[in-house]
Amino acid sequence: MNRSLDVVHLSSVTCEDVELLYKEKARHLHEKIDATRDAYFGFIFPINRTDLSAVSEAFELDYQVAQLIYKKSKDFSTFKVPGRKFGQLTNHIYGASVLALRGKSLDTGLESVSDRSINELAAANEDVILEIAGVRASWFGRIFFPAQAFSNAISVFGGNVSPEALYALAKDYGYASVAGSRNTIRGDFGIALWLTLLARAP
Repeated sequence: MNRSLDVVHLSSVTCEDVELLYKEKARHLHEKIDATRDAYFGFIFPINRTDLSAVSEAFELDYQVAQLIYKKSKDFSTFKVPGRKFGQLTNHIYGASVLALRGKSLDTGLESVSDRSINELAAANEDVILEIAGVRASWFGRIFFPAQAFSNAISVFGGNVSPEALYALAKDYGYASVAGSRNTIRGDFGIALWLTLLARAP
């Protein structure tokens, strides 16, 4: 793991960093992954190799590093078919891992993300967010989540963005809908935004 207090770009992360992450921070990662699952109201989102490669490429994460995350998660993940030895990589695991690999705190790594900053952060990373949303559209493009779910997931890592601010942002990009009195966000955009904040937020 990079031991300086400086935030590192994902392009600088090495396989050694990944090995150290799962060795030294496994317990904390599990706590945050469980909290993220609860934030999403119990929903779990697996990532296959194709999605992993595409998302990691968008974040400029080295191919070998991304593949090692996939390999390590099979032992690390508690999300598995009953009776099978190996687990599955999920968005929750990937997102938490990416934040930690940047040298950011799992508790406060998204503290810069707020109602005041979310629009600027989204605009600065719009190309990446929309690229990832496109990659995940086949899975999540037809699923709409309460805006509260994404607000919850950001708060797990120290951010503080209201559901209203997230809904307004998604609406600006054409990824929002209303269900009665509930504001919802299309899954591909919401997940892409959440992952990009973990990978890019200062």
